[in-house]
Amino acid sequence: MPGLIVHSGMTMTCPHGGTATVVPTDPLGPKVNGMPVATAADQIVVVGCPAQPTPCVKVQWVNVSTVLVNGAPVLTQSTPPAGPTPGGGVCAGSAAPGPPLISAMQLLVTGR
Repeated sequence: MPGLIVHSGMTMTCPHGGTATVVPTDPLGPKVNGMPVATAADQIVVVGCPAQPTPCVKVQWVNVSTVLVNGAPVLTQSTPPAGPTPGGGVCAGSAAPGPPLISAMQLLVTGR
């Protein structure tokens, strides 16, 4: 799906306020704004989610590009946000899952 390319330096939280972090599989690979491009092979972990009885533990991304990095699709944030996953993914592990909230990311490079 076309949209802005996601990178490991973006600022993202779960819908409950936990911090989501992209853990790149290839930190030396292609970069956007000096940060590794996020791909479907990367993990996005959530820490500090206050949701009870079960907190968010990861983000599962659904919007991916046809552009590949080391054989894995690049993650994109759909523009404009639409549908049940406006940020491009969904927080998993919680009894109350929802889309992640992206508050800062690069705004120049897009993928299709």
